[in-house]
Amino acid sequence: MPKSAAVKFPFQVMAYMGVAILCHAGYSTIQYRKYLRMVGEEFVTSPGDIYLEVLAGMILAFFGVLSMAEDFEPIRMAETFHKKTFDDTNFRQEFMGFNHRGRVLGTLMDAGEMPTGAGKKGQ
Repeated sequence: MPKSAAVKFPFQVMAYMGVAILCHAGYSTIQYRKYLRMVGEEFVTSPGDIYLEVLAGMILAFFGVLSMAEDFEPIRMAETFHKKTFDDTNFRQEFMGFNHRGRVLGTLMDAGEMPTGAGKKGQ
């Protein structure tokens, strides 16, 4: 059953907020590294609040995207392909080739010429 736009909207907002929080965490990390460079200290690891921000952003984005998704299609082959014939499911157009020796033999037969050895059965 498809979800309506009114039902999806809060989850879309949640997903966008999660992505925005992740972007802010990345920006905060860049600013922290610039600060350490300015002070003259070496970068060892990011502060704990950035890790919490990344975790919160991931959870929000993950939950928002999963809640927006439609229902899954059935995975059973019998339900999906029960009305299709073998020719419908096994048709591969890329394997069809028409540039072969049958074209030359067809033109020779139309002209009345027989290729060598074609009419010598039983001799």
